[in-house]
Amino acid sequence: MNQTVIDSKDAALFSSKRRAIAGLTVSSLLVVWILASVFVHPLPHEVSDRANAPLLPGADIPPSVAGVLAHACVNCHSEKTQWPLYSHVAPVSWLVENDVKHAREHLNLSRWDDLQPVDQRMLLTAMATVIENHEMPPHKYVMLHPEAKLTADDAVRVIEWTRAERRRLRASASNMSAKQ
Repeated sequence: MNQTVIDSKDAALFSSKRRAIAGLTVSSLLVVWILASVFVHPLPHEVSDRANAPLLPGADIPPSVAGVLAHACVNCHSEKTQWPLYSHVAPVSWLVENDVKHAREHLNLSRWDDLQPVDQRMLLTAMATVIENHEMPPHKYVMLHPEAKLTADDAVRVIEWTRAERRRLRASASNMSAKQ
């Protein structure tokens, strides 16, 4: 019986040491991973030359709509991205940067004036559609950034603005062709 008690104490001590070593190993690997990711992803993110430029340059945008776009869209769809802390640590940084890159490829509010009016009208239609279908902002983004969630009023405000802006662009194109 004495031998059994000693063996169980030794086993418990051995198990406790093993857990401590495993915990230290995991902690060490985590620290190494974080430090390595900083070298893989150097800080800070590259700042665009349009980071301080107005959104949708050339568009007729009311302040209320600009406010909605500022809290729901600019982090991904412009060059005014506020990079969260987790976007500096790989592999999460790769996912975040990839999402922003693809979002800017679809719609970059900072480079609106680079687009032809016909492309602007097409993007305005697309904006209204994805908002109306509750596809934007994406649910995975809203989970981490609840302030980006669009209220029903926000959605209506932006959708109505996209329609008004399309009409303005069409009228402008008609006026230009009439002058030629």
